[in-house]
Amino acid sequence: MTRRWKVSWLGLLLACALFASACDQLVSVEVREVDLPEVDAFAQSFVYAADGTQIATFRFSHREPVEREDLPDHLVTALVDAEDRRFWDHEGVDPRAVVRAFVANRQAGEVVQGGSTLTQQLVKNRYFPDPENTIERKLLEARLAWELEQDATKDEILTEYLNTVYFGAGAHGIEAAAQVYFDTTTTELTLAQSALLVAVIRAPEAANPFTAPDRARAERTRVLDALTRNGDLSVADRDQLDAAPLGLTEPPEAPSVQYPFFVEYVKRQLVGDEHFGVDEAHRWRRLFGGGLRIHTTIDPAVQAAADAASTAFWSGAEDPEVAISVVDPATGHIAALVGGRDFATSQFDLATQGRRQPGSTFKVFALTAALSRGWTLDSVIESGPGSFDVGDPEPWTVRSGTTGEITLREALVRSSNGAFARLALELGPGAVENMAHSMGVRGRIGSNPSIVLGGLSEGVSPLDMASAFGTLANGGVHAAPTAVTHITDADGNVVWEPRGLPVTVVDPETAWLVTDTMQQVVTEGTGRAASLGERPSAGKTGTVQENRDAWFVGFTREYSTAVWIGYPDRARPLVDVHGVAAVQGGTWPARIWQRFMSTALEGRPIQPLRYPHELAVTVEIDPETGGIATPFCPVTETLTALPAELPTFSCPLHQHPPLPTPGPSASPSTTPGTTPSPGDGPQTAPPDPGVAPPPPATPTPAASPTGLQPTVPASPSPSPTPTPTPTTDDGPQAPSDNTFG
Repeated sequence: MTRRWKVSWLGLLLACALFASACDQLVSVEVREVDLPEVDAFAQSFVYAADGTQIATFRFSHREPVEREDLPDHLVTALVDAEDRRFWDHEGVDPRAVVRAFVANRQAGEVVQGGSTLTQQLVKNRYFPDPENTIERKLLEARLAWELEQDATKDEILTEYLNTVYFGAGAHGIEAAAQVYFDTTTTELTLAQSALLVAVIRAPEAANPFTAPDRARAERTRVLDALTRNGDLSVADRDQLDAAPLGLTEPPEAPSVQYPFFVEYVKRQLVGDEHFGVDEAHRWRRLFGGGLRIHTTIDPAVQAAADAASTAFWSGAEDPEVAISVVDPATGHIAALVGGRDFATSQFDLATQGRRQPGSTFKVFALTAALSRGWTLDSVIESGPGSFDVGDPEPWTVRSGTTGEITLREALVRSSNGAFARLALELGPGAVENMAHSMGVRGRIGSNPSIVLGGLSEGVSPLDMASAFGTLANGGVHAAPTAVTHITDADGNVVWEPRGLPVTVVDPETAWLVTDTMQQVVTEGTGRAASLGERPSAGKTGTVQENRDAWFVGFTREYSTAVWIGYPDRARPLVDVHGVAAVQGGTWPARIWQRFMSTALEGRPIQPLRYPHELAVTVEIDPETGGIATPFCPVTETLTALPAELPTFSCPLHQHPPLPTPGPSASPSTTPGTTPSPGDGPQTAPPDPGVAPPPPATPTPAASPTGLQPTVPASPSPSPTPTPTPTTDDGPQAPSDNTFG
């Protein structure tokens, strides 16, 4: 059904007079009839998981209309005084209000007042739930408001407005608001209650009395002041009402929701997306009343594995909280979120809203930045403790569990604070910050060199860390995290999709070299508790001063996952936690990560980590011994792999006699800058009496990007068996050190 409003020249001229900047558009606007839909009760929206199962319903609470005789006089007076004090005098558009708002906004340099009347708001809310914020649309609203005033009485307009306006907390219309906030009916509303309901109209969610009582109280004061200013409330009564409590009842029970932390994240993302609606009020209206079908990325099986891992080892009320974020590196799809122990107890989402210091996980961004600037994994840097002048009154003192010169590869594997502190100083201000931002870390990081050890201006969320490390897992291509794949209407028409495409932010070769080093962190460094056995994985541990936060962030080909452990109040160190004297990134976080990934990937084929194909080398090998084929090995097969993964010995003789003068067989050449460091070098085959082993490669020293000369060892030797407990700096730092190791 439609309602037809015939637009007259009188309404158009009036609107144009009020919006002088648009008068030149008058000649282009024709007199026409506008078809306006008759809006009934809004349809509820449904939310679906990636497998198509329904996980939530979004709907407004209650939708009962009221008649004019049900509206208390003090409610009507409060509404008019606070929102449109010339309502009884104007004809849909108030020239004085427009001029007053224009002057106030010009003086403030921003929009601090609006000039719309209640009639214009009714037209906007009723017929333009997702309006374009353009001059043409404002003109249309103004002239329709004028036409509406010619067709309806003031009481009819007020009644319809109060029946259609959104009051927050899912309350659509005045009767719903009375029930939701005060468990009463419209006819029984007191003046104090009416003032509060009128107060939340301007910001229904930001001033929601349940979730933002201070803001709601301030808005109620604004309404009471308007009543007093217009002579409808004495100063004494105003003071008494202003001091009164809000008087709320218990909020209504929400519809059943699966994965509540994730569902709330979906709400926040859509309500904050300007492409989903012109302003927050219209986005909420569309989300809860648009009859939408919201298709999300959550994977129930992966979420179940994350939930189980977060409580696998302990889950008592006094235990630390666990947050887990899981993303698909190739798409950015969020497969699982664990935002806390109990959503009913605390709705604060530690996985997406929690921002904590990341500790040594930020060394990954420093290494990526260094390799992007010409350093190599075998560049050598001093790793011992030291004090550095960074422009502060006190020097930056860094303790380090390593001493002497070590390679950058070894520095990450052993998580050397001293090495990375010096590296950050050599890279200069902003290098680590810029790399972290480009890879997916949001928020304020800061350019102080201490960020390399986790000393950020503000913290980072587990979702940010999973997303940023996913950039390495995806070969240097960053796919922004997203929770919604698409939204359709009830007929299946797509009405919204996420914007943005994956972007290459790290050179593929650099991404692989960092990934390869992070594999060593898991196989022989600080993250060995996270090992997935035969399945390739890479990661980094992180521990914050005084053990306040502990992290493990890592990835396989399928998922990039961040695990954080800590106390939400930030005040308590992670000590004596179920047998662990001092929790570090390589203890409980790594074990929880390993438990989750093992379960989530159970039964799935093992895939290698992504590496750039242009670095691969193809050789023929002897299938019996695995050595590189020679003229004496006539049976061969082809192997394509990175240089560091190729065999480094020739196959032994089978049936052919040795040459009179045996010599070394050719070893595959390596890409400059990828010479394996000690701990990741070639494995020597048993001596072959007929063929001499190849000589060790002599690496070329890398050019120095700064005054600190990066060098490489003269002759790298095969990797020794790693010691059971390598010296690392992934533990907590003393408070006086000004470091976040």
